[in-house]
Amino acid sequence: MALLFRSLIKLVLMASAAILVTGLLLIGLSAALITLVWCLLTGRRPAAYTTFMRFRQASRQFQNAGWPGRAAPTTQSNADIVDVQAHEVRSAILGER
Repeated sequence: MALLFRSLIKLVLMASAAILVTGLLLIGLSAALITLVWCLLTGRRPAAYTTFMRFRQASRQFQNAGWPGRAAPTTQSNADIVDVQAHEVRSAILGER
């Protein structure tokens, strides 16, 4: 008799937990759909979308250039490089004329 009572209580608790979780999921889904419809009607972007885009823009600095403080990888072609003859300009450095 105690085993039957214990099994019945477990079954009732599991069913109530399943109903609670399903209810919370439905409430969250309906809130998301209402927010989506409201944003479509007003023409504004959802706050979650704008926040996600801000994080995405902030993370772009790490995608190509690497971490701050490191040299960025060069993507120049040889046509952009100009050879210059180096010569010493000592009079301009010392202030002589």
